[in-house]
Amino acid sequence: LKRRKLVEFWNSLCPILQLVGGMIELSGSTEPFVAKDHFVVGSKEVRIAWIADNLKAWMLPKVDEPIGPTVLRRHKLLKPLLDQRIIQELGGSKKAETSLQEVWALLKLQPNGEDGALLTNGYANIFYVRNAKDGLCVVGVRWVGGGWGLDADSVAGPDRWRGGGQVFSRNS
Repeated sequence: LKRRKLVEFWNSLCPILQLVGGMIELSGSTEPFVAKDHFVVGSKEVRIAWIADNLKAWMLPKVDEPIGPTVLRRHKLLKPLLDQRIIQELGGSKKAETSLQEVWALLKLQPNGEDGALLTNGYANIFYVRNAKDGLCVVGVRWVGGGWGLDADSVAGPDRWRGGGQVFSRNS
């Protein structure tokens, strides 16, 4: 109990997320979003270098309904943390959650690793997205020199994100 109180006190003194830049406005869509039609290695729209097996299995079967215009915000991760702590800091899973359509919209703004909202320095761009079975997963997007690399994992996993990455969430 004493150790837990000390950790809580330390966390209250040391911020873990720092808001970066202005809000990111995305236009939305008018048609269903079929993930497997967009997230393709060798795509002509976005230079994708690799897609991890977890993302292929959990995310590519998704077909999302059209979404209206959305606004995202981004935070710099100031220290290594687990997903559950990041989600908690963002205000819970509803506020942390984004969509594959929004990930794709951001990738389309930087298809060849140009400067923009997404980091292109090898650090992770982190998104919390519902998978095809409606479970919340974490999607990591990195520029790996020759293109974008994409991965998905469980938010309950034991891996920590290193500081310097960037977390995207809804502006709510």
